[in-house]
Amino acid sequence: MMYMTVNKPKHLKVNTLDRVVAFACDYLDLDIDLEVRFEKLRDFQYGFCDYDEDEVSITISRNLSEADTIRTIFHELVHVKQYEDGRLEAGIPQRWMGNEYDEDYENLPWEIEAFYLEQKMVDIYSESV
Repeated sequence: MMYMTVNKPKHLKVNTLDRVVAFACDYLDLDIDLEVRFEKLRDFQYGFCDYDEDEVSITISRNLSEADTIRTIFHELVHVKQYEDGRLEAGIPQRWMGNEYDEDYENLPWEIEAFYLEQKMVDIYSESV
């Protein structure tokens, strides 16, 4: 696994970011080349994932605390895993396991899984630091 960062906020230490990305990729069994971008996003948006076979990137809000940044990296890497496994398909609308969903954000099956695994990773990671 290799990753690069773009526009890393000053409050986030490189070694912290290294540990977080390595932990999540190990936990999710991801072996990918990844770009982690930090940008100013809308107030309600913490991050998002861009995935295609040639490029994988996650974009994280620059305005988050360190704890929320870590949580959001975990969350977005779950989406990368979902794409890698072929369960989540990009497009409009996105498809989960071949089905389209017309649900609120928090009721989408890929988000339910991402929030669940995000919390599991936060709990395990917190014990290790």
